[in-house]
This record gives sequence, structure tokens and C-alpha cells, in this order.
Amino acid sequence: MQTILKIVTISFILLASCSEDVKPTPLEYNKIFSGKTKKTWKVASLKWKGDGKDDISYNLGSCDKDNLYTFYANAENLYEVSNGATKCSSDEADTLVSDTWSFVNATSTLTIIFPLLSDSSLPFFVRRITSKELTIEIYIDQDNKYSYQITLESVSEE
Repeated sequence: MQTILKIVTISFILLASCSEDVKPTPLEYNKIFSGKTKKTWKVASLKWKGDGKDDISYNLGSCDKDNLYTFYANAENLYEVSNGATKCSSDEADTLVSDTWSFVNATSTLTIIFPLLSDSSLPFFVRRITSKELTIEIYIDQDNKYSYQITLESVSEE
């Protein structure tokens, strides 16, 4: 009986010492926004949504539609919005916004300046994100009935 117990104990010790540590690799949403070093997006659509009524899609002018939204994967989380090929006015700067971005996974909140809506940072809910498409939404009333929903598409990644 003692021999069997010794064999079982030695087998258990050997098996336990051979096991690998399991290290889960959680999905890093920051990398989806910013790529390895930076990732650039442009607006695919902008909608106003209201209380179950018909959505209103905005037709952006060429000077707004080609703007580039770049998320950097640096320690500062730099975020820039720059003019595309078409500027809204000839004296407009190449860089429209230079700020930081943040993402809170627990609330799916992406905080950025979105110049079509505001000159200040706003908390957007991330509704959908893939490596190619990002849909964010911000409510404009206390009852969460009215919102702007923006879909961006990836144009480059480094």
C-alpha cells in the first residue's frame, strides 16, 4: 500500500512540475484604435438618432469628409485630426486638433474631441469596433433618447 502511495505521490509531483503557467492574453482595444504605432480613420457616416423615429443621415461636405482622425499608440495617447486634401477654408491649418484620447473598457467609453460636434473632449460610447470599422455614439439628452452616431473606417495603420 505504501508503494502505491509513493508512486501516486511521485507521479503527481512530476506532473505538477511539468505544467505550464497559463497566461491569458486579453483583447487590447487600445491596439484596435491605434495599431502598433498609429492608426488613421475617416468618417464613413454621421447620423442623428432620435427616440425610435427615423434617423437623419448627414451628407458631409468634401472638406469635412476627408478629414483624418489619427490615434497614436504612444505613452501620451496622442490624438490628431488633420485636414485631408480639401480644406474648408484656404487659411485653415493642416492640423485641426492635437490632444489626447482615452478609452475605459469597463464602460466602453472613448473620450476624444470630435470637431464636427464640439471643440472639447466628449465621452462617446463604442458601439462596434473591428480592425476596419469603429462606430461611436454620444447621447445629447438626459433620457438617452437622442444621439449622434458616427461610423469611422480605417484608412491606414502602422
